[in-house]
Amino acid sequence: MKNLIKLSRRNSFNLNPLETNFELIGRDLEAKEILYRILSGNLLLIEGQKGSGKTVLLKYAIDNFKGKGKVIYIDCQKLNKRLNINNLLKKKPNGMILLLDNVQELSKRNNLRIKDAYDKNSIKSVIFTTTNYNLINFTDSIKDRIGNNIIKLRKLNESTALEIIEDRFENNDLVSQIILKRLFAESKNIKEFIFKSNELIRYVLENSLERATIKHLDLLPDYVEEEDFDNTKLCSDCKSKLVKAGNYWRCKNCDNYCDNCGTLVEEEDNFCPRCGAQIEEALE
Repeated sequence: MKNLIKLSRRNSFNLNPLETNFELIGRDLEAKEILYRILSGNLLLIEGQKGSGKTVLLKYAIDNFKGKGKVIYIDCQKLNKRLNINNLLKKKPNGMILLLDNVQELSKRNNLRIKDAYDKNSIKSVIFTTTNYNLINFTDSIKDRIGNNIIKLRKLNESTALEIIEDRFENNDLVSQIILKRLFAESKNIKEFIFKSNELIRYVLENSLERATIKHLDLLPDYVEEEDFDNTKLCSDCKSKLVKAGNYWRCKNCDNYCDNCGTLVEEEDNFCPRCGAQIEEALE
């Protein structure tokens, strides 16, 4: 049975695709490619901007293989930066499928560990996702193994976006196609479009209105990316305030990183693997 968003309470809405069971729409070719690469035992990279559907595709892979007990999903933005992936794999049987979301947050040392595990057949296949291939601490050997196995997600078109709203919301008739099209045009990605569509439908229901109007668009709350919102808070491990380093938010207590560009580094690194800057202090 299709999950239907409960709009009576704002906090009931969930944008996390890993916790919902909606139909995969507009990514049929990408979905087939993912299944093919996993069954073939390949490495595959999915590149796309925030909210483009990378995690939705990983959820599709999980749904297809989870029953076999062979899938590990890791969101590299949320894992403890000191994690040694070898320790995680030791608890699993050989032939695991490794799904790494936001792999630009993974240290170069852990990328090397993944390559070694793949070469030893401890891992059957690896699917990486990232916003930008150039931000990843991949070694040349991993790049060679990925080769041309790269999916670059295009922005979903208007008709596909409208189909997604129709699939997800039972009360989508409360908002006209004209208003939905305007919302889509003003949204920077599909996740923002879904969020604002939900908020508009919720507003109509909670105020017992017949239908949304153009003036209601001005009442919608601003959309904030989940990771950007989290950056206004504290480190999930030690609760200290995060600091900006390069393009990243890091914790001075929990993360080992380059002060110059923010790339994660290992204790043994004397120089940053990305920008080459000298690591100022010996990391404990």
